[in-house]
Amino acid sequence: MHDHFADLREELLRAGISPRRVNRYVRELSDHHADLTEHLEAHGHSRPDAERDALQRLGSHDTLLLPMLADIRFRSMASRWPALVYLGLPLVSQIILALLAALSLIAAASTPLRPALIDLASGAAILWLAGSVILSWAAILAAHRRRASMRWPVIAALAVSTLAAATSIGVTMPMADIHGEITLALTHPAPLPLVTLAALSLLPLLLHFGARSAT
Repeated sequence: MHDHFADLREELLRAGISPRRVNRYVRELSDHHADLTEHLEAHGHSRPDAERDALQRLGSHDTLLLPMLADIRFRSMASRWPALVYLGLPLVSQIILALLAALSLIAAASTPLRPALIDLASGAAILWLAGSVILSWAAILAAHRRRASMRWPVIAALAVSTLAAATSIGVTMPMADIHGEITLALTHPAPLPLVTLAALSLLPLLLHFGARSAT
């Protein structure tokens, strides 16, 4: 079935209108267009003529755009504050993940899991790295869905990758003259993990630019 409002949808998304509002608006227009088409067909119009006349009755492209573009309330938070949404939120989420990992290890130290703390720390480190990739993907895919610029999501992916590669989670088990400790520290990131994380984090860009070249 032909989407009569595909160009309208794309233009609204590129203008920063919330995808949820765009989808609802286009769905309402599609339903109204279908009703008009059926009405015209019932009065003797052919299907192609009925669809064309129904579109004309709904209004021109610019007329349909105006109600959404004129009201700032329809603009998404991401379009109004892209740095906050695409950069700030992933970084804050990553810091929260690091704190949760450290607190979980501290809590495990007073349970029967204490002998496995080193293995748990290794698992937490892997999840920490995976979490950085997931957060980067979420930012890029959210921008792709909104047809937004990739500047802030790319900056976020690089920042999150750098923070992930520079953060180390360590456990020192207590010995005769050594107190045990759980450490969460920032170090100079090694080049190979940093480059690997950055490359993985930017993978969704292939989807984004592939979709753009296909349209």
